Amino acid sequence: MRQIRTEIHISATPEQVWAILVDFTAYPEWNPLTPGLRGEPVAGSRLTLPTTFIPGSSVTVPMRATVEEVTPPRRLAWRSNVIARGIASSLHAFELTPDAGGTHVLHRETVTGVMAPVVWPIVSMFAPQFDQLNRKLKERAEALAAH
Repeated sequence: MRQIRTEIHISATPEQVWAILVDFTAYPEWNPLTPGLRGEPVAGSRLTLPTTFIPGSSVTVPMRATVEEVTPPRRLAWRSNVIARGIASSLHAFELTPDAGGTHVLHRETVTGVMAPVVWPIVSMFAPQFDQLNRKLKERAEALAAH
């Protein structure tokens, strides 16, 4: 197992952060990692998520995923089979926890399977995008919470 793991504190309620995370149609307005994500935040549904490798780039890699968990306002997760489940797959998750003055967001990508060490160098290239996404999520949630 290999993992990108990022965390951020957001001065907004978990419900406010959750509303942003599940509003996939608004992703182009703020999400630098998967700005063109299409689908529904419903367990079992299929997602199309063009993914940006390089911050600020308009070049995306076409990805598909299946929503694995939707637990409002606590956890949203989807799985992409990089090769095939058990061979190499990736679980992308947002976990929201109330904390003093807002929400703690744990944002991670976990790569598993026998070929995980082979695909990890490619997946790890997304790490800077996770931090950028967290900052953009924070900006958006805190701006909305201030109104």
